[in-house]
Amino acid sequence: MRLYLIRHAESANNALYSSGAPESGRASDPEITEIGHKQAALLGPHLADITAEPRQSPFKTDAAHKFGLTHLYCSLMTRSILTAGYIARACDLPLMAHGEIFEKGGIYLHDENGVPEGLPGRDRAYFTERFPNLILPDSFRDDGWYNRPAETTADFLVRMPKVVAEICQRHADSDDVVGLVVHGDFIDQFINELMQVDRVAQNYKNGWVANWVFHNTSISRIDFANGGHNVIYLNRIDHLPADLVTW
Repeated sequence: MRLYLIRHAESANNALYSSGAPESGRASDPEITEIGHKQAALLGPHLADITAEPRQSPFKTDAAHKFGLTHLYCSLMTRSILTAGYIARACDLPLMAHGEIFEKGGIYLHDENGVPEGLPGRDRAYFTERFPNLILPDSFRDDGWYNRPAETTADFLVRMPKVVAEICQRHADSDDVVGLVVHGDFIDQFINELMQVDRVAQNYKNGWVANWVFHNTSISRIDFANGGHNVIYLNRIDHLPADLVTW
């Protein structure tokens, strides 16, 4: 398998945080911004371009220079679906929602005391109407796909190894080329779990709160072969001009 971890385009929350605006303006399930749509509109054709992926294995003589995605997954968060939609259309792929690849914390807002409070998330009717081509997971709940307490860091660290194992079980022993359109904290911990890297305490106390950081619509590649896996590159943003680079 070749695995591409793709961060979603700039969301309204991303723009809010970058502007230094207060947390009170945060949306539980934000849209992507005008800049985000521009980023995604460049990302889709880039991933479909048959000459856009020059970093192939030095041990193979083939001349392949394409991403060649065969499977495309997104989370059930709106910013992920919207971003992945551009890729699905450009690459002519079905778009499959995965119920467990959501961002750390889940769907929540802060209550009057500043405590994160979990919310249901969108229901089936919303997805059917707005995203009719999105393939929903079998586990989808009709009363709102999330509908649980806000996820704690401890809960997140329990969920992530299960997600990594499940994706590997589906695809690692295949020739599949898999794209996951996901979230910054998710990509960070996915790599930690896969490469058995500790969450360095100081890295999770500073401004990034991560070992690894990723721009909006960045592409990171991991290759699986012979029971192992290698990080080929992280946070690639070749498709973006400087004025569209955001966090």
